[in-house]
Amino acid sequence: VDPHIPHPPHSPVASRPGALSRRAMLKRTWDAAMQSIEGLSPRKIQPYPSPGGYLRLISDDSTEESTSPRDSTELERAAAQRLASRAAQVFIFTSMWWCSAILVILQIKEVVSFLFPFPFALTAMVQPTTAVCAFLLAKMVHAKRAAPPPLQSHEMMYVVFIGTVQGFEIGLTNKALEYLSVAGRTMISSMGVLFMMCTARLWGLERLGLLRLCSSALMILGGLAQCEDPHLPGDNWFGILIQLTSMLLSAQRWAMAQVVLQSPRGSALRGTSKLQLLARTLPITGAISMLLALIFEPGATTALQAAVAPNLLARVLMVAMGLTAMLYAELKLVSLLSAVAFNVLSTLHQIPIVLAGVVFQHNTVSQSSVAGFTCCIFGALVYALARYNDTH
Repeated sequence: VDPHIPHPPHSPVASRPGALSRRAMLKRTWDAAMQSIEGLSPRKIQPYPSPGGYLRLISDDSTEESTSPRDSTELERAAAQRLASRAAQVFIFTSMWWCSAILVILQIKEVVSFLFPFPFALTAMVQPTTAVCAFLLAKMVHAKRAAPPPLQSHEMMYVVFIGTVQGFEIGLTNKALEYLSVAGRTMISSMGVLFMMCTARLWGLERLGLLRLCSSALMILGGLAQCEDPHLPGDNWFGILIQLTSMLLSAQRWAMAQVVLQSPRGSALRGTSKLQLLARTLPITGAISMLLALIFEPGATTALQAAVAPNLLARVLMVAMGLTAMLYAELKLVSLLSAVAFNVLSTLHQIPIVLAGVVFQHNTVSQSSVAGFTCCIFGALVYALARYNDTH
């Protein structure tokens, strides 16, 4: 029977439910189901990973229609400009972070070693002062910016969590400087990428593939080589333990920071600037540090009343100003990249800090430590390759 020849309504061909009518019915059912599924969400989620985190949200505004060569060229040019702008921001904030970190670490080491040997009390003074600096700077920079909406209860818990963990982390880091040199502490910190990778996997922020496992193995080998530094006496294992505990807390804090900084648009945390976030978290950090000072450093109050107090306050203000720049740059890098990528940069960031410790404080670095540090750098490069493979 020729399907192109019309048939009477009561003919056998028209009345019989043939294959053509069944296919048309199935096609209509399938199209309706797809439309209902696509209507459930205005966005599509493409997992693993975006340059800013674990999920990449892709708008449905894009069409599948073919574009002209001119439009394609314009799109490529716009994408290249965005990539160049992001790369420039990463470079600027990384340089700002490195320079301010060198100033802060060297100043804290000098104050704890010669002027005020109470790291918890020093942290309790520095953090609120840094909060005041961040608050004043936010008022000047964001004077014409609308005030963000009030934080909800769960968002306030995020802020309290970050401030509390940061208080213990910074206090323990400063305490480790009593037992370790600047070069020794920063080289041990190269293992922080391993802590961050495992934490990001447990938090669901980033996956852990074969290349990341290889990167972790290189980090472990590098850390073991660094801990066998012959310039570290046996009693400094306590300082190493303190530093490792601080690194574990740091990984949890940066994971939460990534969740906060990459909150959905329209949320109160997303509308809060980095300086305003620092002004809210650092007072909590200072309160935790003061509690630790009262428990572990009962003589800090008496020492604070000594004649060196004016000189100490000047050092505190200097450290607070450098810390404001450092923490702001850190938050910007986490928002531009991710918590794990930021910690990878931390590994490379150890190079100028170690060199500063060798040049200004005459610290020594053994061949074993150099080999371990080089191994950690290769681990960071392997992780960069894993990120490149994920995004391409």
